[in-house]
Amino acid sequence: MLGGCATVGGDAPGTPVYVPGTGYHMLMAEIAAERGIQPVAAEEYLRAAEHSDSPAESQRATAFAFEYGFDAWALRAARRWAALAPDEASARLHLARLLVRRNDIEGAAAQAAAALGPAAQRSEEDYSLLAGELAQEDNPEGVTRVWTRLAARAPPTPALQTAVAGAALRSGDLELALAAAHSAIDPDIAWPGEDEAQTVIGRALLARGQTDAALAYAREQAAARPEAGTAIEYASLLAAADRSGEALAVLADLESRQGEEPAARRLRGLMSLDAGDDQAAWEQFSGLASNDEYGGEACFRLAGIALRQQQLETAVQMLARVDEGPWLLPARDALAHIAVARGDLPTALQLLEVLALQHPELAFQAARRRAAILQQEGAWQRALDVLDGIVRFQPDDAQLRLTRGALLEQMGRIGPALADMAAAAALMPDNALVLNAYGYTLANRSSRRAEAYGLIRRALERRPDDPAILDSYGWVLYRQGRLALARSYLELAHARLADPEVAAHLGEVMWKQGEHERARRLWEDALQASPRSQPLLDTLARFPR
Repeated sequence: MLGGCATVGGDAPGTPVYVPGTGYHMLMAEIAAERGIQPVAAEEYLRAAEHSDSPAESQRATAFAFEYGFDAWALRAARRWAALAPDEASARLHLARLLVRRNDIEGAAAQAAAALGPAAQRSEEDYSLLAGELAQEDNPEGVTRVWTRLAARAPPTPALQTAVAGAALRSGDLELALAAAHSAIDPDIAWPGEDEAQTVIGRALLARGQTDAALAYAREQAAARPEAGTAIEYASLLAAADRSGEALAVLADLESRQGEEPAARRLRGLMSLDAGDDQAAWEQFSGLASNDEYGGEACFRLAGIALRQQQLETAVQMLARVDEGPWLLPARDALAHIAVARGDLPTALQLLEVLALQHPELAFQAARRRAAILQQEGAWQRALDVLDGIVRFQPDDAQLRLTRGALLEQMGRIGPALADMAAAAALMPDNALVLNAYGYTLANRSSRRAEAYGLIRRALERRPDDPAILDSYGWVLYRQGRLALARSYLELAHARLADPEVAAHLGEVMWKQGEHERARRLWEDALQASPRSQPLLDTLARFPR
């Protein structure tokens, strides 16, 4: 029906041929949207926008494609919208977020600046609203770079500095986070977002290893403003610093002054989980299961406790109670994995397919979970078909390219695998995890060892303490024949991460150095802990037992 009215007219020479215009494409889009056929609707809205000189169609096309994850079409529509309505802040904001996704930092910063308007006319609220929007993007390094560019071109207002600080903390740039947060706090100027800057200071100090300074700072803030938020933040830092007794005392004092706070109860539950006290955690989260703000998380945590105690039906009941909010997708994914564990792959896939139908805004995320399950179960071609369908609409998602590249490598399709990983590295040239994944695959699956070394070295410079990157670096050194240096990095990685693949690598270096018995013991211990590790099994198959 959607295609049947595309042209009208007879075959006689000179008969006018009807060319669909804006109205036709808008009608087809509305019909498709009403029927839940989001890809058709998104495409038809885009066609309507490209046929029209009115910003309204481009705005509709952008909003629809953006909401449902059709990033490639959303970007085309948003660019047209901004061209037709250059002063429309919403058009610029959509463009900024879409460009952050493809790591076009200069473009994103330019669009964000246009969305904010002239620097002299920006309010603190303008910066805070933009910060909330950009914080939703899963590219913390890119968002930080956008904010640093904005900050370099505008007066350093408290809200601007707080936005820089928050982004820097999420991306792990602790020095920038501390400097910006301190700049945001002026003892002579009080503003509503000051609490956020103070929170960044405490968390950044703790992350940098300055535990005493972090706790002293948070304690001062809690004393100066004895309210729930500051007390809970102080207790959170105490818990993160393994001072649970003091954290519980802070929470008890808060409760004696202000009554029970759901956020405090949640923190108690998380602390109990960390301590391995499932009974105490169950009590805390049970009291939150019907809470509007924390109910979804509480049910998810309760399901995890039930699974550990082998109470499968209770876990299923708890997960089924999560029917909205940010914990909906993890809950459905957990139900799907329970079905897989029961040997019921069709039900697992159906759970995620139904989720996509009921919540089409989650369709692409649910599809990624389906692909992961199919890959795990050995249905590699079906998993690839799912990922191919997503890449069509989200071609600039680096993590998606890495995921498909890893699957292609598993299938033995090394050329396409490396092409996907190269595309991911081009999109995220400063992301340590992307560089490491591409470099490790090159080292393992090609003769391009110099290039692999360069990529992994860049990753290590960005994250020098990451055990996975230390392992990759040791492995590429081994591939280059530098056994002693390789072993030093692999031993460091193994000390920090008891992973079977790291053990496989370290054992292979030991074997090459003549320490056969020590290598065997290492492999056997790793095999006992991870009997299904394919990298370890592959290594064992290459060496005599």
